[in-house]
Amino acid sequence: MKPQLDNPPGEAGFTLIETIVALVILAAALLAFYEFLASSLHAADRVRHAAEAYDRRQNALALATKLNPMATPEGTLDLGSYRLHWRAERISTPQRSTEYPSGSEGAFTVALFRVVIDFPDDHEFAPVELTKLGHHRETRPAEPSGNL
Repeated sequence: MKPQLDNPPGEAGFTLIETIVALVILAAALLAFYEFLASSLHAADRVRHAAEAYDRRQNALALATKLNPMATPEGTLDLGSYRLHWRAERISTPQRSTEYPSGSEGAFTVALFRVVIDFPDDHEFAPVELTKLGHHRETRPAEPSGNL
């Protein structure tokens, strides 16, 4: 007596063609996912680089607000993860300030400077260039007499 089969002989499993078609569909889906992942990682890297460039520019501008280019025309500031280097070049002749409202000669000598702040360790970041007023006190203010 012959053993009985539950399935007819033509429907016993996957055929080789069905397996190849399934593998092609899976490969196409994985390739699409890989392209998405690669473009997402590239975009994240560009965003990180832009944020770092913004941070460096903001730090350079913060340094420029405190900087007196007439007193310190060149220098370096170490911020831990990177350094800022500045150099100032005078672009106007020094002039004596005037007092308000009399218009007489003031206590300061002033001049305009072109200040370039760059990142000596990383040349991929563009230098920050700005115009800044430098000053130097020529006379000391009068001492208070102490009489009230």
